[in-house]
Amino acid sequence: MSDAPAWLADFQRRFGAVLRAPLDRGSGTLRADPARYDRGALGEALDGPRAPAAERLAVYNRQYWFRLFGVMQTAYPLTARLLGHWHFNGHSAAFLLAHPPRHWDIDRAPDGFDDYLAAALADDPSHDALVESARLDAAWRALFRAPATAAFRPTAADAARLLDARLVPSPAVAVVSERWPLLELKRALAHDRGESAVALPPPLPHARWWALVRETAGIRHLALEAREGELLALLRERTVRDALAALEARCPDAERAALPADARRWLGRSVERGFWSGLEG
Repeated sequence: MSDAPAWLADFQRRFGAVLRAPLDRGSGTLRADPARYDRGALGEALDGPRAPAAERLAVYNRQYWFRLFGVMQTAYPLTARLLGHWHFNGHSAAFLLAHPPRHWDIDRAPDGFDDYLAAALADDPSHDALVESARLDAAWRALFRAPATAAFRPTAADAARLLDARLVPSPAVAVVSERWPLLELKRALAHDRGESAVALPPPLPHARWWALVRETAGIRHLALEAREGELLALLRERTVRDALAALEARCPDAERAALPADARRWLGRSVERGFWSGLEG
């Protein structure tokens, strides 16, 4: 297939620039600003019977951003409500201008937004809670998008190499900790169609650990013991031997006597629940 003619590539570039022109937020509502449009694109657009060329292009400009804001809000619903849609859309616009969508699947547009938000909110008093919320939304989104994968069922041969191997996490499982009751808030807001900011609940007295498991009926929440959650998080990055050593180093002396039996129990339970998809040497 031959390359597109130069005039078409140039037209697509200029029309794309019109679509991506930022909406003006100065009035407290999102408005298209035709003064920002590429003059060449305006010159090629035609006036219509009811609207001039600039306003006709503005329709496309607004719809481009409104569609993307909807995608971002769907991908990060809890974070959108903690910030409120107005402020969330502002951060989304800045992210999308810096990282314009390049994939044919529009649902890939939010990829990396949680990392962007962690830097963008560096000076926000609620930084840690908002980042935790964004990470939770990102984990939830990844679970829905993950491919179906068979659970790891170890054999006798696997047992001999288990300690110096790394368990491969199932893409249908996420291990998360929360210092605010965000999962509870996420459930409470699931059917709330509001757009205003909701209050951040008080922090928890101690961090809570969860395994989020995608099942046919949805995502199941499995509560984990604190050290169990720490071990599972370590196992996602290290060999079994290194993860156990790191966990032991974190434990106070009073917990170490029971740690070997507890670790065996947690490991066995994680395999039974299908948290792993394989074993890497």
